[in-house]
Amino acid sequence: GGGGIELTVITGMSGAGKSQAMSAFEDEGWFCIDNLPPRMLPMLVELARLEGARLDRIAVACDVRGGHWFEELRRQLDVLVETDDVTPKLLYLEASNDALLTRFRETRRRHPLADAERTLDESIARERELLEDVMELGHRIDTSDLAPNTLRAWIKDFFAIDRSGMTLLF
Repeated sequence: GGGGIELTVITGMSGAGKSQAMSAFEDEGWFCIDNLPPRMLPMLVELARLEGARLDRIAVACDVRGGHWFEELRRQLDVLVETDDVTPKLLYLEASNDALLTRFRETRRRHPLADAERTLDESIARERELLEDVMELGHRIDTSDLAPNTLRAWIKDFFAIDRSGMTLLF
């Protein structure tokens, strides 16, 4: 809206492309924060409201690295939806188990939930459980068969549509 704050929360499965999504937002001139505990969203909004802050488009990645705070994401988004000057959106990135397994093995990255007791498969399954609550809240993109550049292009289109004044219903 006029002079309001656009806030996009990016969440979803580890390895589904949150980093690529964030860099696409950065390219578009958004103020980006990775791995913000949901409890800090109201503080971020307060900051954005400050005179001269110039934070009118903010993208935040929240994920299971935030631990039990993650469960608060839904509650915080509900509060923000009721706020006049903030337009919150949720972008949920997902991918098939096969795609995620391949990506973790190829990049040799550790899954944030993996530990001595938990295999990669189990970590992915556990993460899906934890994310169940927020999955339905937003715009879902399955990146299983997407090249990273395609995801970035989609995000740019997604916001180009948004700025032309069309209403996106989630």
